[in-house]
Amino acid sequence: MIDGGSSRQALERLQLGSGEFSEAWLQDLIHAEPEILPVGQIEPGFGTLVPIAREVPCGHGYIDNLLLTPTGEIVLVETKLWANSQARREVVAQALDYVAALTRMGYEALQAAVARAPSGPKTIYPCFADMPDALSEPEFVDAVSANLVRGRMLVLVVGDGIRREAEALADLLQSHAGAHFTFALVELATWRNPASGDLLVVPDVLARTVMIERGIVRLTDGAMQVQSAPSSTTGSAKPTTLSDEMFYEELAKKAPAMPAQLRVFLERVEPLGVYADLKASLNLKADLPDMGKPVNFGYVTKTGKFWTDPMSWLVPADVAATYNQELADAIGGVIATTPSGTSYLSTNGTSAPRITDLLPKHAEAWAAAIARAIEDIHAHAPSET
Repeated sequence: MIDGGSSRQALERLQLGSGEFSEAWLQDLIHAEPEILPVGQIEPGFGTLVPIAREVPCGHGYIDNLLLTPTGEIVLVETKLWANSQARREVVAQALDYVAALTRMGYEALQAAVARAPSGPKTIYPCFADMPDALSEPEFVDAVSANLVRGRMLVLVVGDGIRREAEALADLLQSHAGAHFTFALVELATWRNPASGDLLVVPDVLARTVMIERGIVRLTDGAMQVQSAPSSTTGSAKPTTLSDEMFYEELAKKAPAMPAQLRVFLERVEPLGVYADLKASLNLKADLPDMGKPVNFGYVTKTGKFWTDPMSWLVPADVAATYNQELADAIGGVIATTPSGTSYLSTNGTSAPRITDLLPKHAEAWAAAIARAIEDIHAHAPSET
């Protein structure tokens, strides 16, 4: 550790599992500081983590840490110190058991289980009532209930000293029939400053599963059949995450055909170096060496709005203006300006257009505008001497 005065102090690595640094200590740390979990690297679409309770009883034991988000996403944490190889394998079975138990719970049953946990709240929703991005209580209950039914959640195995051989555990979950959750191994390496006693905890994602379409479920006259995906689909199937799935699911509520049309457009601009970067919204970015960091050509919100103001944050003003004007000409819109002076595409001078205003009718014009903007950015770059 090097302080502002260049004083140096070597840190010592702590081996958790003895004395005060036990699994219970690790659980307390996660409950008190949930942001220590690197969820953004695993499921970037998940909202702010709110710790609900520890040692939550379910049909197959006790969930070490239960966390929820203001929009109803579910995160389970199982803490392990990896003292022996048997524990490393048992944790996979525990993860499957917890998910299976929760899929048989409704919202009321989950709330009752939380209330029985040590220091668990009697009701869940008040934990989110004051958060600005929280759903209303009926919507929150519906979202949590839907995720419980589908087993759609993030399961984290968190510990210190997780050996690299443990990454193979993820393969067992990836091939588990019907698994619909994301599983990740997270190491929290803990170091101590012997001079001050201060601790440094370093999160590291060792492995995580992804979802790939492997089959098609068909309902015919009440009978369910599972068929292999067509070879054309299987060959081009890409890994996805719960964040991707939930984003497109919300988008489909506004326009059922839009997820497929947006995916087609993303494939269309992929040769330009444009890719989807999903955070709270889906950002269309390109890594252009001339700019030093990714250029954002706009982002699509879960409600289907498309905002282009990030374009003005990095590129020359005339490039952003030309890009916005070409899109405005295509959809019959206008260019608006934010209070900070950045320009963006609008339909009426205030609101951003919906993605349906651009796709599929103006996909070609949009792709051409992106290609032209990239050319203009290169043209503005200083030439090498």
